[in-house]
Amino acid sequence: MLMQTEFLADIVDHLPEGMIVMDTVRTIHYLNEKATNMTGWKLGEKVPYCTYCQEREVDEDENRCILTTDEPIPFFHSHMAVYEGLEEFEMSLKKIKVANEVYYVLRIRQPIQNENSERARFHELLVQETLLAQEAERKRIARELHDHIGQSVYSIFLGLEVIKQTITDEKYQHHLSNMVKVMEKTLNNIKQLTKSLRPELVYDIGLEKSLRQAVKDWRKLYQIEIFLEMELDKDQKLDSEKELHLFRIIQESVANAVRHGQATYFSIHLKNYYQYVFFNLYDNGKGFISERYKSKGLGLKHMYERCKMLDGDIKWLSKDGGPTRVEGFVSLIKAEGESESELNDNR
Repeated sequence: MLMQTEFLADIVDHLPEGMIVMDTVRTIHYLNEKATNMTGWKLGEKVPYCTYCQEREVDEDENRCILTTDEPIPFFHSHMAVYEGLEEFEMSLKKIKVANEVYYVLRIRQPIQNENSERARFHELLVQETLLAQEAERKRIARELHDHIGQSVYSIFLGLEVIKQTITDEKYQHHLSNMVKVMEKTLNNIKQLTKSLRPELVYDIGLEKSLRQAVKDWRKLYQIEIFLEMELDKDQKLDSEKELHLFRIIQESVANAVRHGQATYFSIHLKNYYQYVFFNLYDNGKGFISERYKSKGLGLKHMYERCKMLDGDIKWLSKDGGPTRVEGFVSLIKAEGESESELNDNR
């Protein structure tokens, strides 16, 4: 015996997750009891975009909702406007057709705290410890480069300059000039490598000024055009450790665009929204199939891990032939009671 339709409707209405049916312009046609209690939304209203999608930079023909892209992610965490402020949800979306009309079934629920989530949190802590250890090691190597190798190379450079003044033979003068040029280039390379290993400016002058300086360095180093636009709240106190992680995400993306994508143009957009900083990175390189490279590329994995560690997310939108867009968000506000001692110990 088949279950009657009204019984099925009653079951859906009492599911432990919110279920919303909306059309392509996000007008609500149905929502179950749980969704009503969670959000306060009503039939005929429009489902608001989550905080992430509100700030996304999209193409003219692109849907703003990230869950409706051609390669949608199965689940997504973000905040949505409800009857009282903002609420964090885990969301998924399913596209359906009814009588040749397109609808979306949106499923929402509060983030689940269970054994798996605790395991995931433990993994995040391990990743955080690993990244902190990497930063400490980078600092040590950068110091070695600057204090020892760099100083030694500089001493050789000065010695060659002195010898050059005493040599009159044209042939040896030519050889010495070439050697001086090589040593000068080596000094510049050491300086650039030291900067990339340890961008001390992030701690000294903050993310915004650090990025402006880094963009100047990247233009010279990679010989590409880079556009930078930042809309960051000057009064908002950001955590320096988290700023460094966001800096690393952008740095890795620039390096990938040049080395692997052979890009000649790169743009960086940063914008505040509530406690989040949203980023949109674009390059005109040859692109890649994102799913294939995400499983292999260590750099992409580190970018992903850093975003997750900062209570954010990241998505790569690319294809063979390019272009490539990297978009995401992170929370850069230091949580109340969060300790800085661990970071300070590693500086």
